[in-house]
Amino acid sequence: MVLLVPELTFLTGLSDLRKNSRMLKEVMWEMIQSPQQHYQRLTSLLSRIRDTPDACRELERWGLFLDTDIYRTQGHILPVERINLRHRSFLPAENLSWHREVTKEVPIAVISINSWLLIYPKRLQHLAKDLLVAMRSSCGALGMQVGQPTVQELRDDRIETYVRTIQSSLGSQDKVQLLLCLIPSSRDDVYGAIKKLCCVQIPVPSQVINVQSLTGHPGKIRSVVQKVLLQINCKLGGQLWGVDIPL
Repeated sequence: MVLLVPELTFLTGLSDLRKNSRMLKEVMWEMIQSPQQHYQRLTSLLSRIRDTPDACRELERWGLFLDTDIYRTQGHILPVERINLRHRSFLPAENLSWHREVTKEVPIAVISINSWLLIYPKRLQHLAKDLLVAMRSSCGALGMQVGQPTVQELRDDRIETYVRTIQSSLGSQDKVQLLLCLIPSSRDDVYGAIKKLCCVQIPVPSQVINVQSLTGHPGKIRSVVQKVLLQINCKLGGQLWGVDIPL
């Protein structure tokens, strides 16, 4: 048994952080910092401790001394890896991101989607149509082919409706490459039920898209669809990019 003194304990963490996008953005802004920002914050903290008499006296009482600068050592800079696609290779930018190149070039191995299911609640039919149009327009640059899906419109977005429809749809199809589901925002229970069904009970590659990620300007939808197509290609056995690994 662990007994905690109430006066010496503090509540940590934030409740329902994912539902508050503004607070989540502020927290991520504080957590994800560049090395320069991290260095400036540490040196600023050291300066504040040094210029605060009470803090200096407390350190002296403990017999501690803080240097005015953080420890410096000689680092080893690794050479940049060359990223290989099917027809060309390139060196990534300084931020080590190559999403733009991958979405405009043909990957090493591409799997086309010929037999797949698209399931969504009826009230999301307009978003489903926009999603299908965006997939058709974006797949060409990736060298993929996206065929016409078997569409199932749900009368509501209850978990039971999703599960029953998926079970009946997969049972009536001979071979399904992919199941793509649109779900309402903030429905982790629906997501979990779909993944459990497709990973355990009726194994089939699945892609679940939160409709909140599709709402916005057309450029945002196109960017999301490009990333979804890359994920689908990997789930179906494709290969996006590679690096040279010598013996």
